[in-house]
Amino acid sequence: MLAQIIPKNLRGVVWENQPLAPLTTWKIGGPARFLAVPRDLEDVYALMGLAYDRGWPLFFLGRGSNVLIADAGLPGLTLHLPKSLQKLERQGARLRAGAGVALPRLAQAAAALGFSGFEFLTGIPGTVGGAVRLNAGAEGQNLAGVLRRVWVATPQLQLLEFTAGELALGYRSSLLLNFPHWLVVEAEFILETPAPPEAVQERMRQLLAARKARFPANPRSCGSIFKNPPGALAAGALIDQAGFKGSRRGEAQISRKHANFILNQGRATAAQVQALIADIQENIWRTQGVALEREVVFLPDDLG
Repeated sequence: MLAQIIPKNLRGVVWENQPLAPLTTWKIGGPARFLAVPRDLEDVYALMGLAYDRGWPLFFLGRGSNVLIADAGLPGLTLHLPKSLQKLERQGARLRAGAGVALPRLAQAAAALGFSGFEFLTGIPGTVGGAVRLNAGAEGQNLAGVLRRVWVATPQLQLLEFTAGELALGYRSSLLLNFPHWLVVEAEFILETPAPPEAVQERMRQLLAARKARFPANPRSCGSIFKNPPGALAAGALIDQAGFKGSRRGEAQISRKHANFILNQGRATAAQVQALIADIQENIWRTQGVALEREVVFLPDDLG
């Protein structure tokens, strides 16, 4: 069946019933019905067209942070992008990056060119595409401060262009969250703060060391679970006050170092992680009247 449905001009690869857990930072989740690694934008369009024509659900997976894939896996077609859309080039006072470019690589590129403003990205384990969608941030900065415009592919094979101002970028939010089947394919960033490369690199080393000191050493997490609620303590502090540090559901455990992280301590399942998240939300709402909003995305549930 697989050979019959793959577009004949496809340069990338497609697998059937491919495990997804190894492609996530949590190392949790079932298989993809079809998993594709497109080689270039033409492949992306061919695969999105295939999913659209056949009525398949369509999912995008970057470096696998900030997502929880269900134990049953994902139906339809999943595009795995960290080895695709790797364009990264300077164009005058702009830096153009493909959606698959890792955020630390983007920060390193800006530093090598002698520009500051991207250092906060050095410890974020995501890609440009996912970071634009969520307006990723750290150290009091976010992508909105350096983003100029983006290009988005739709399942109808349109290529849309948005300025940063049109994306309604907010705290861990953007217009793009309303269109989960749109794919950011490229972004343009502003180079406007010249600085000696050595000084920028030193600042990046400092930020990375501070991040390692604050956050758990176990890499098998997705990053922050909850957004920080407005007008209240940070999510981690609320969870800590509620006494949840170290709490477990099976082999999913809330970090003892930072309460807004859930760690996979062995063979945790998505169901265990979801149950732990629900425990936290129910308790914080009941005892403190604060509704914690997830930052982590549940797939396929959150795509409806």
